[in-house]
Amino acid sequence: MSVKFKAIPKGYPGVVGGGVTKYYANIVRGEKIDFRDLLVEIEELNVVHPGVFLAVLEAFLRKTNQHLLNGRAVHLGQLGTFYPSISSSSAESEDEVSSNSIRRFKIIYRPSALLQEGLDHVKFEKVSDASREENAA
Repeated sequence: MSVKFKAIPKGYPGVVGGGVTKYYANIVRGEKIDFRDLLVEIEELNVVHPGVFLAVLEAFLRKTNQHLLNGRAVHLGQLGTFYPSISSSSAESEDEVSSNSIRRFKIIYRPSALLQEGLDHVKFEKVSDASREENAA
């Protein structure tokens, strides 16, 4: 298995005509796997009945959301950790910082050391537009 990429041209933003064009590696994402497809794959492993899996996942999502909305990190062992995070506007003094200063609440995901270790061994394969079209046919 490998991650496919292709070279794409990019100019400089803000420069009339784009300036000097440079080429950068850009990932070629395969077909998106939706939840139903993933559920079928898990079912084929005969690990757990799909209904049980769906019920556990639904409960997991509800409880994870509850903890994140209470400002708590959710550690998922070998999967990694979800952290709540905020972005705010600056203020001249501490007293000026209020809940109105907060512009965005988001969730940050950090993979575990085990998952990150797997990324250290990723293989890359350069593809051209012509080879992508052949694979699609």
